[in-house]
Amino acid sequence: MSGKYASSPEWASIKPIPLDDGSKDNDIMPLATIAYPDEYLEATSYLRAVMAANELSERALKLTEDIISMNPAHYTVWYVLLILISFPS
Repeated sequence: MSGKYASSPEWASIKPIPLDDGSKDNDIMPLATIAYPDEYLEATSYLRAVMAANELSERALKLTEDIISMNPAHYTVWYVLLILISFPS
C-alpha cells in the first residue's frame, strides 16, 4: 500500500488493516462490490488499525476528519470521532 498515510512518518508505527470482503480466502466473489477510491481504501485501512488498537490520539482525530471529508455518510467514522472528542488523550 502506498499513499498519503503509508508514506508519512507519523503513521509508520501503524500496520493498516485492509478491507476484507471475503473473496480472497474463499474464492467467492461478493455479489456487489464497491469500487472505493484508493485514497479512501488507504485511509479506512488505517482507521481499522487505529480502532483495533483503541488509539485515542491527535493523529486518529485527523484521520477521522480526512475520512469524513471523503465520505460523510460513513457512520462508523462518526462514532470513532465521537469517542475521540469525548475522551481526549
